[in-house]
Amino acid sequence: MICPKCGYSESNHIVTNSDKESYLVFWGFKLGTPEAEEAWKQKQEMTHKEAPMVMSDIEGYVSQVDGSWISSRSHHRSHLKQHRMIELGNDVPAQHTPVQIDRKTQEARKQKIAELAYSKLKYK
Repeated sequence: MICPKCGYSESNHIVTNSDKESYLVFWGFKLGTPEAEEAWKQKQEMTHKEAPMVMSDIEGYVSQVDGSWISSRSHHRSHLKQHRMIELGNDVPAQHTPVQIDRKTQEARKQKIAELAYSKLKYK
């Protein structure tokens, strides 16, 4: 078989199709026909339309700061702002000073978080 692009035998080299050719062949159009050109035009128009990106809301969770239930993305952002915190993601903080909390306060916080987590699980 002869390559339509270069005229050499297809067995001698790898034939690479353009995006247009690949798309039309995949969907069963014969290259060079008016139907194929119309299908490619429709595909181009479809990809150039702007569509809004929708991001789903986050799952609820118990805050590690004060044990409150964070139920939405907006609540998460306001909670971070309220407690003067930032999200780091995969970043490593340059300097970290551990917070000094007395044992009594620490145990009370753990108890409150456990109670809130248990109450949320109980009602699911």
